[in-house]
Amino acid sequence: MIRKNLSMGRRHGWLPFALFVAALLLPLAGCDKRADALIEIGGPTMGTYYSVKIARPPASMTAETLKPDVEVVLDQVIAEISTYDETSELSRLNRNPSTDWIPISSNLYDVIAEGQRIALLTDGAFDITIGPLVNLWGFGPEQRPDALPSSEEIQVARARVGWQKLDVRATPPAVRKARADLYIDLSALGEGVGADRVSALLEARGVADYMIAVAGAIRAKGRNAKGQPWAIAIEEPMPDLRSVHRVIPVSDRALSTSGDYRNFFERDGKRYSHEIDPMTGAPVERNLGSVTVIGESGMVVDGLATALMVMGEARGQAFAEARGLAAFFIVREGETLRGFGTPAFQGYLDR
Repeated sequence: MIRKNLSMGRRHGWLPFALFVAALLLPLAGCDKRADALIEIGGPTMGTYYSVKIARPPASMTAETLKPDVEVVLDQVIAEISTYDETSELSRLNRNPSTDWIPISSNLYDVIAEGQRIALLTDGAFDITIGPLVNLWGFGPEQRPDALPSSEEIQVARARVGWQKLDVRATPPAVRKARADLYIDLSALGEGVGADRVSALLEARGVADYMIAVAGAIRAKGRNAKGQPWAIAIEEPMPDLRSVHRVIPVSDRALSTSGDYRNFFERDGKRYSHEIDPMTGAPVERNLGSVTVIGESGMVVDGLATALMVMGEARGQAFAEARGLAAFFIVREGETLRGFGTPAFQGYLDR
């Protein structure tokens, strides 16, 4: 399962990619030179970078007034679901040893419940209880150990993992752990949650045309400053390069890209990605470099992109096609890259 950092700047493994995307979106958006045609703001968040672009904004809206409000929204997401912030609601929940029902906020419930829904849908390829394994491999808040985990350490951590070990209740919102040491990690949903929350803020203020990017999670609505769909770049999954594989037009949709090429470490010449398979307890070893999913909710496509990366290109493609998901896979084949989309994604490639 892909680990996405909600550290509010404590780590920056995704920052170069986010800056690359933000730089690409400026020319690709086709914005004109009129000062009142486009509002652009951006900055650090969740250990990565966010960018917001608004075409034809309301007359009273300015970048100076919008930026602090957007950052309040993103800071609230961190305060709810970050495992890097020891004071967050999720961190407090993880420290709570109770195996009885634990009350939680409605916002935290919404994210946990969606994570559990995706876990059920993907037969555990997506698992929000994977935190002990993420931390063991050095992709969490703790410092990465010098040595690789032993098989015994992996088995001990795996015993704490399993989405079936967590029950959720909607009214009143609460969770119940089967083990006192269950550790929930919502990082693979966090960027999508952030994009969705900022989208709700903009829509409440009457904004009809916008593009929001929180690292690889994007929400786009309406048209850019030239009246065209927002043009979104899918990056080639190469760790040492910054190049575009495809550019696709997106309007009134959410998009998320997950990949294995930015957050990894090497030991003895072997690369270990931050994608952890809950079934094996170890980083996955596949030729699949990235997956992009398009849908209605940033949180949902964020989780699904993660799940498809864990499944791999064959199983992931079959899963996506069987459920009508719009997904695009980029696979490494020796020195070349091969990209292909599901039938539901093909319309974006043909435009």
